[in-house]
Amino acid sequence: MAETQLLRGGTVLADWSAATVIADGAVAWGDGRLLAVGPRAEVEATHPGAAVHEARGGWITPGLVNAHHHLYSALAPGLDPGMPMAGFAQTLDRLWWRLDRAHDEESVRHSVRVGALRAALAGCTTVVDHHASPACIPGVLDLVAEELAAAGLSGVLCYEATDRNGGDGARAGLAESARFRDAAAGHPRFRGLIGLHAAFTLGDATLARAAKVARDGDIHIHVAEDRLDVETCRARDGTGPLQRLERHGLLGPASWIVHGVHLDGDDMGLLATRGALLVHNPESNANNGVGRLDLPRARAAGVAVGLGTDGMSPCPAGALRSAFLLHRAPGADPADGWRHVEGLLDGARAHLARLFGDPLLGLLTPGAPADIAVVDHVLAAPATRGRLTAQLVFGMTPWRVRHTVARGDFLVRDFVPCRQDAERVRAAAEPVRRALWERFAAVPAGTSYLGGA
Repeated sequence: MAETQLLRGGTVLADWSAATVIADGAVAWGDGRLLAVGPRAEVEATHPGAAVHEARGGWITPGLVNAHHHLYSALAPGLDPGMPMAGFAQTLDRLWWRLDRAHDEESVRHSVRVGALRAALAGCTTVVDHHASPACIPGVLDLVAEELAAAGLSGVLCYEATDRNGGDGARAGLAESARFRDAAAGHPRFRGLIGLHAAFTLGDATLARAAKVARDGDIHIHVAEDRLDVETCRARDGTGPLQRLERHGLLGPASWIVHGVHLDGDDMGLLATRGALLVHNPESNANNGVGRLDLPRARAAGVAVGLGTDGMSPCPAGALRSAFLLHRAPGADPADGWRHVEGLLDGARAHLARLFGDPLLGLLTPGAPADIAVVDHVLAAPATRGRLTAQLVFGMTPWRVRHTVARGDFLVRDFVPCRQDAERVRAAAEPVRRALWERFAAVPAGTSYLGGA
C-alpha cells in the first residue's frame, strides 16, 4: 500500500461552486483516492504518519478538466500558413487541415507530450481531446493515451471522422474511435467517444455509420462554430447541423457538442431535452472571429455548459477569464457577467463522472480520485459562493499552479514538473517541429468539405 500523503496549509474548495470552503484546510490521500478532506487540525490528527506537503496559502482545488482540446496543435504556435486567410473557411483549409495532414506518428507523439506537460503546469488532470492525423489513423489513439499516461494525466479521446479526406478516411476514423472506446471501457484513466469533425464535412452515409457505432449519442463534435456549418448544412440538406445529428439518432446524454455559437433557441431546447453537454471555447471563438456563444440563452434553456480551450491554450482557468470578459455586455450590470460564467469550470463534471462511472470524480471528498491542483493566491482573499468567479478572474491572474496531483501522484511540485523533464521534452520536440513545419509547407490547400467518395 502506498504511503499516505497529506496536503495542508491552504483554502480547500471541495468543488468549483464553493459550496464547501475550508479556510485552513487539508486533504489526505492514499492509493490514488482521497481519504480525508477537512480542517487542517482534524486531518493531521487522523493521519499522523502521513508524508506532508505544503499549499503555502494557496487554494486546494479539484484538478481542472479541459473539456475540449486539440493536443495535435501543440507544435503549431508560430506556424505561418504562407498565404492569406480571410474568414473561418480559409483558416480551416489553409492552416488546420494542412497541419493535420502533415502529422506523422512521431509528430503526434511529441505534440501530445508537449501538450501534456503544459496541461499539468496549468493544473489540468483530465484532457478531453479531439484528434486528427489522416496519415496515421489506425492505433493513433493508443499513442495519444500512452503519452498522456506517461505524463500522469487522464483522458477522453476520439478521432475526428470527416469526409473531407474521402470515404476511406472517414471509415477509418470511425473505426479508430470505436476501437479505442471499446478497449478503454474498463480503464481507470481513459475513456473514448466517437469523434466527428463537423456536420458540414460529414455526408449522410458517414453519419449513418456513426449512428451504428454510437451509444446514447456518445459523440464529440464541433457544431455551429461558424455560420459556415449552419449555412452549408441548410443549403445541402435543408436543415441545420444539430437537426442532422438528431435525424441520425446521434444526440443523447453522452453527447459532447462543441462551440454552438450559432445555435438558436430551438437548438438549445433540443440540447437540453437530450441532456447533451455544450462545451464553450471563448478564446478560440474570439481568435477565429466566429462570434460568441449565447450563454444566457443556453442557461435559460437548461443546457449543461462546460469549458474548453480548443487547442488555444492548456488552461481552462484562462478560458474562464476570457469568457467573462467576452460576455460583458456594454452598459449591463456587471453581475450579469458573473452569472453567465459561474460554474463553467465544473460544467462538464457530471458528464465526465457518468462516462467514467464514478460520481465523485472532480470533487474533493473522501473516496474521490485524488485529482488536485494548488493554485497560488498572493492576497489569500476569502473564497465564497457568489464571489468565487470574481476571485478566479481577477485575483488569480496570472494563473500560477504550485502543485498538480493526478490520481495521487505529483505531476507538478512547487511549480516544477516532476513527472516530465521540461527541458528534455522541449529539446526532443524541436527537430520534430521543424520537420512537421516543412511537411506542412508542402501540403496544398483547397480541400473539398466532402472530399472524394
